Amino acid sequence: MKRRKADLSRETYHFPKGEVSHVNWKEIEPDPPGGWPGIYGEVETELIVCRENSGSEKTVMGRSVYHKGAYHEPHCHFYAEEFIFCLSGKCVVGSGDSEYLFTPGDTQFAKVSQIHWLRNPFDEPVEFIWVYSGAAMPFESGYATPDHFAEGMAIYKKNITPK
Repeated sequence: MKRRKADLSRETYHFPKGEVSHVNWKEIEPDPPGGWPGIYGEVETELIVCRENSGSEKTVMGRSVYHKGAYHEPHCHFYAEEFIFCLSGKCVVGSGDSEYLFTPGDTQFAKVSQIHWLRNPFDEPVEFIWVYSGAAMPFESGYATPDHFAEGMAIYKKNITPK
């Protein structure tokens, strides 16, 4: 997938108690494949807001595209809440003992320590924005992978697509 660079001017606006910066995700280099444990397949992710690139203290925001067959195994965050918001395409998200069809405009919200997952069994890619509240960098969220969650894996492995 060839990326188009945005030709937009960038400014930092100064306010009395700090700075507000503007960034376009198209100007951010995607994370290299294999950098996130528990994520498999063709996935494109840009880390848009975090301590390293915006000085954030309690929020991480990113954009991801999961292509056909890509998935994120059941996981949780012990120090952050997370939500994802679907922009385009569709996939399956899960939490607890259920899975749901995730389409444009849908949001999945996971409280601290709540196990959740995502998979794309469809031919089209799914694009979404994700946010961690309570951490400044992704792995400061207390990210924990599926080897700790037998119950979530049992549901996930059923691989049943909701209607």
